[in-house]
Amino acid sequence: MQEHPLTLTSDDDHLIHGTLFEPDQPRAVLVISHGMAEHDGRYAGFARWLGEHDIATITFNHRGHGPASAKDDLGHYSDQQGWHKVTDDLYRVLGHARARFPGVPVLLLGHSMGSFIAQSCIQQHKKAADALILSATNRINKPQLLAYQLLIGGLLKVYGRRHRSPTLTNLSFGRFNKAFEPARTDSDWLSRDPAQVDAYLADPLCGFQCTTGLWQDFVRGILSINPGQWPKDLPVHLFAGTEDPVAEMGTGVTRHFRAIRDAGVKRVTLRLFEGGRHEMLNETNVDQVRDYILSLCQSHIQPEQPGPEHASQGKKAGARPSGVDTD
Repeated sequence: MQEHPLTLTSDDDHLIHGTLFEPDQPRAVLVISHGMAEHDGRYAGFARWLGEHDIATITFNHRGHGPASAKDDLGHYSDQQGWHKVTDDLYRVLGHARARFPGVPVLLLGHSMGSFIAQSCIQQHKKAADALILSATNRINKPQLLAYQLLIGGLLKVYGRRHRSPTLTNLSFGRFNKAFEPARTDSDWLSRDPAQVDAYLADPLCGFQCTTGLWQDFVRGILSINPGQWPKDLPVHLFAGTEDPVAEMGTGVTRHFRAIRDAGVKRVTLRLFEGGRHEMLNETNVDQVRDYILSLCQSHIQPEQPGPEHASQGKKAGARPSGVDTD
């Protein structure tokens, strides 16, 4: 297992920083698109574990996130075309994965904010990945998003794109924590594991306020997502905790699952983990979640060509029915 620093350059000369975790004989590669107000380093332990099972992983930081972001840029995509730029960055990382591991399945895992960036990227670049895994995502709630858009528009007129609004923070992260009051911390909604919550709070690259400009880009980006424009043969796997407020305690992500299925995507699955909160990879049942994601990766690995004596028994890798699975 080797770890390589990764640096790619975008069209506007932005440097995309990440890490490639490469086992000796990778059978698949997983690209991880992280969530809002966190960074790629939080996935290193998971990536190393996947490497033990012959799965390569690429983690990277979205614009406005990670140690390379200047202080003023932390929590800010760009002054112009922010959503286009973050989706294009992800497309470049996927392209690098494809070029680095030719003939190997490329899977895309998007968590929370990163799940919406992933969906937008796949919608624009239909062959960028061989499977899409969505962690802690939610339905496209147009009435709510349009209301947010009006509020954001007013704040932009008064304060500009780089303003950091406590109102927007309270409407998002603050609202998520209310379900767990009386709460030990402001971030109890992330995980049932107090050690993981404390590590998040102690990390200077986590939990920061994002700019009004980022919120405008983010809301507009979500509103542009339309599963009807996705490739119909793309396998899509959704998972979330039943106590994740972002996923509306399982109901919102279930509605999104149905919307994707009803849009004609042929293979869609949903896994709900009972009692889990927002960060299932940092939850008390993390081993179960890791095994689940590993099984998804393995299901997309093409088996070795069977010999003539076994040809009649061959099965297409990963063939399983669409449906909902709950723990």
